[in-house]
Amino acid sequence: MSTRRELAIALLGLPVIAGAARPQEDAYSETAARIISYTLYAEARGEPFKGKLAVAAVIQTRARRFNLSLVETCRQDQQFSCWNGLAAVPEVYTSGEGILPRDMKARSDCYAIAWVLMTSTRKWDYLTHFYNPAIVTPSWADALQGTRVIGNHVFGYIN
Repeated sequence: MSTRRELAIALLGLPVIAGAARPQEDAYSETAARIISYTLYAEARGEPFKGKLAVAAVIQTRARRFNLSLVETCRQDQQFSCWNGLAAVPEVYTSGEGILPRDMKARSDCYAIAWVLMTSTRKWDYLTHFYNPAIVTPSWADALQGTRVIGNHVFGYIN
């Protein structure tokens, strides 16, 4: 989904599509949506909408590549820094306590993207890695191919 309009259109039929296509799978639960949306929020809350979509593409690519669920991919050790040493989605994220207006927008975008990511059969851009060069330059940064900068992050893939 490249625009908010496409995302909104996709979400209109979400309950019917999600229920008919996969009625009993845990991978399409509210808990899964919260874990994925928290990952998106924690990794890209200050980024433009396209930056959040690019992080979602990384999650999907890694899940397909390693034959894992989206949740398993998010929670996999050392994959997304927001989960390092964290056992569950932080209570402050689910309670909304002390949330700022700019965070509400970011959280709603991330939650919507999570549901689209979980229910879409579309293969998103092939992206495997991203990093913020203002914070860290990882050892694998030189091996990154097809790089593009979206917001404050550099995205690309490593075969």
